[in-house]
Order: sequence, then structure tokens, then C-alpha cells
Amino acid sequence: MEKTKKVAAIANQFIQHARYKLTPREQKLILYMATLLRPEHSDFETYLVPVSEIEYILKSDVTKKHGSFYERLDELLDSITDKKITFPTDFTVDGVRLRGHINWVAGAVPKYDENGVLCVEFGFSPQMKPFLLGLKEKFTRFEFLEVAKMKSGFSIRIYQMCKAYYFENIRHGRNILAASIKELKFRLGIADKYPDFRNFRRKVLDVAKEEINEKTRLMIDYDFIKKGRNITDVRIIINEKTDFNPEMVEERTLRQGKKPGSPSPGGNDLQVRIGELTEAQRRAFNTLTEYGVSMAFAMEEVLPIIKGSELIGYEDFFVLFMLAFFEKKTNAKSQKEKVKAFTGWVGNQRFEEPNLYAQLVEQVVGRKKKLKDLERANRERAKSITAADFRKLLEEEKVIGRSPEPSFTVQRKTADQASRMNRVGEMADLFSPAKKDAAAPKPKAGFDFEQFKKEFPHIHKSIRKERQAAFENFTTASNYKQLLENSVQAYCEQWYRNQSK
Repeated sequence: MEKTKKVAAIANQFIQHARYKLTPREQKLILYMATLLRPEHSDFETYLVPVSEIEYILKSDVTKKHGSFYERLDELLDSITDKKITFPTDFTVDGVRLRGHINWVAGAVPKYDENGVLCVEFGFSPQMKPFLLGLKEKFTRFEFLEVAKMKSGFSIRIYQMCKAYYFENIRHGRNILAASIKELKFRLGIADKYPDFRNFRRKVLDVAKEEINEKTRLMIDYDFIKKGRNITDVRIIINEKTDFNPEMVEERTLRQGKKPGSPSPGGNDLQVRIGELTEAQRRAFNTLTEYGVSMAFAMEEVLPIIKGSELIGYEDFFVLFMLAFFEKKTNAKSQKEKVKAFTGWVGNQRFEEPNLYAQLVEQVVGRKKKLKDLERANRERAKSITAADFRKLLEEEKVIGRSPEPSFTVQRKTADQASRMNRVGEMADLFSPAKKDAAAPKPKAGFDFEQFKKEFPHIHKSIRKERQAAFENFTTASNYKQLLENSVQAYCEQWYRNQSK
């Protein structure tokens, strides 16, 4: 089978509420047929599927190895046209809600295409139209390669339910699918099977969890709820992997000598990129990693979201407001669950939705208006240089003060960490103005600035020109002249002392 990206779109309502039981090969065939549909189609057509494509599906099914390929093909076509779907309707009789019953496909007939290739002509049942065609909202896309390697039909079905729930609800901070054991078994088409929960867990839930976590873009875990002595409900905690590639599943499985979690070759490159961050970007990065987000995810997925002239130099504010909004909306409990849900929000582009993004930018703009002049000036000049260079500059100018973090609380732990901003090798309190009782920067004893200007006029002129270029972004600041003069004096003294060594 060609490893082109085959994607099927299915209505969430159908995924979450329909009751059916298909073998793995039947589910894969149905999903493959759904990848042939096009969004612009207003009605079902008949679709020719080459027998070679179906052969791939049959070979991947370990439950049916007896008989020749064509015997198994005939058996598959016979079973797929006979399988039904049961789903709830809005109609009731005597207070009892009626259920609908439809077939998956209207027919499956062997046929040669125009090139003489043996195919099977399929047609979806007309009653499937609302669930597969004309979908505008509340639907989920499934890549065929994600399920092609799954061996359990329960794994495929639970994966579809989890993915549909996750991508519909993660934007609202919800990543936990809750269902009663009775309802879940009903959806899986095994309402009367596995009366012993231990067998149900071992043969259905545990198998699905292992396959989903190993072979798909999702990671799931279970939280079981007891009533009395019996387990009656299950909460499926769903998170998304950030680096999943379905075509690499087999390659990762076969790869030898590579332990999960071992560092990637690009680790050194990541450190270089971190070193190139501006002060505000570095603060944003630190806030994210202290919250629990990985360094690579913070660099590659979160920071690129922060765009626009209003946010340059204020990335740390944006991240803090970002986390504050997320904390209010998520229903995740533990910090680990919150981090996973947050990465899901980012991966699902929740923060890039126009209304939310504009809301966060507006909060940053409001916070900027409360900054003091020197604090704003410091942020302006920090825009164009690395965090390390900016700290070096301020150290030379002996700027000391209190860190200007937002006064709101994200989460007590996060807010405390964000307010300190004193990770190893960094200065806290970089942007704020000096305390009133702090002495203004003065030349060290033994350095006469006026005499220096007379003895080294060309050096003084060169340093002043370079410092003016560094300060060009905040020439409108009320204390611009004093800041520039202090910087020129500090750099002249540094040059002078280096020459004296």
C-alpha cells in the first residue's frame, strides 16, 4: 500500500454514540473507504478499491490467517455488507427512546477498472451520509496509517472515541473522557460480554491502552471509579504526543540501542538557540520550563506563537497571561496532567484563535501601560540583544531594583517561580528602575572621565557612536540622555582599565 497520507473525516456524534462491533480488518477497510470521500461531495458515489489495497489490510489482520487470500477476501466482503450500526435517536415510544439501525455499506462487488486492475466496488449506505459528508464542524480526521498497524478492533474504536473527544474539548481545557463501564461496553458492541471487570480490563482496556500509546499520536491512561465494591465508571485521560509520525512507528520499534528519552543529536543546537534569546524571551522560556514544559517544546512550539510588534520585548508577560487563562479553564488536577493538557492546547492552536490571542495581547498592552519609564526603556533596549548581553550591560551600569512581574496569580507555584526569575547564572530584577536610595553609577576611583575624553577623543567618539546605536529604540524615553551618558562612561572606563592591565 502506498504510504501517502490518507485521511478520513467522521462526525464526532457518530464516533461517540454509535454502537457497533467490527473486526480489525473490517474497521480498517471502512476507514480506508472513508479516506476516498471528498469534502466537496454532496452525495455518495461508488468507489473502486484495488484488491492489492485490500490485501494489505488482510495481511495486517492477525486474527484471520487461515485460507487463501481470495477466500479471506470473499469472507471480508460478505461480513462487511452484513454489519450494522445501532445509534440513539430523538424519537420515543411509551417513553422509550428508539434506536436507529443501518448498514455500513450498500454493496461490495468485484469489478475491473478501466485499466484492467481487479478492484472491489463499494458504496456507503445512504443513511451514513450525515456522518461522512458535508461536515462543517464537530468532526475528527483520522490518518489511515495510525490504525493500519493496530491488531485489536477495541483499540481502534477506543482510539477514535478518544481522539474525537480530545480535539473537540481540549480547546476548553478538557482532556478527560468519562463514561460508565456499561456505556463503554455498549459502544464497543460487547454489552453482554466480560461480566467480570478484570477480564474486561485485561482483554479490552489494557490492550487498547498499550496499542494507542505505542502506535498513535495519543497517550492515554485510566482512572477507575468505584461505587461500593464495584468499579462502575472509567475516566480516560488523553494527551497528545508532540513528535509523532505514523510512518516511523515500525522504524522506532526496530531501532536498536536507542533508549526512550535519550538525548537527541540536536541538543547542542537547542542550547545555542536558548543562548540567543532576548531577556524577555528568556524569562518566558524560564516560566514555561518551571511550569513543567520541556525545553524543546517551549522553544519550538510556544515561543513562535508570540508574534507582533506589541509583544516584542514583552514575551514574558504574554506567557504569564497565557498560563493564567489556561489555569482558569482546565479541569486537569495534577501538575503533570496540566502540563500535558497545556501542550495539547498549544498543539491544537488554541492560543492562536483570533479572539483569545487578541484578548491576551490586550492584557499585555494594559500591563505595559503600568510600567515606569526606566523599566520600559530597559525593555526597549533589551529587544535587540541577547539576554546575556543585556545583563552584562546592566551590570556595567549597576542597575538594581525589583523585578516588574505582573501582580496576578497564575498558580501559586508558577507565580512564585515567575516572580523570582533567578535561575542559575541569571540576574533577577533586570528591567526595573533603581531604588531611590541606590547611588547612581559612578566611575571607579582612579578613572577621570573628563580627562579620558581629552586623551582619547577618537575612542570616546567611537564608543559613543556604538552606544547611541544600541539605544536607538528608546530615544523618546524621558531619561534617554542620562542612560546614554552612563552607558558611554561605563564602556569608556572598561576600555581604559583593559588597556591598563
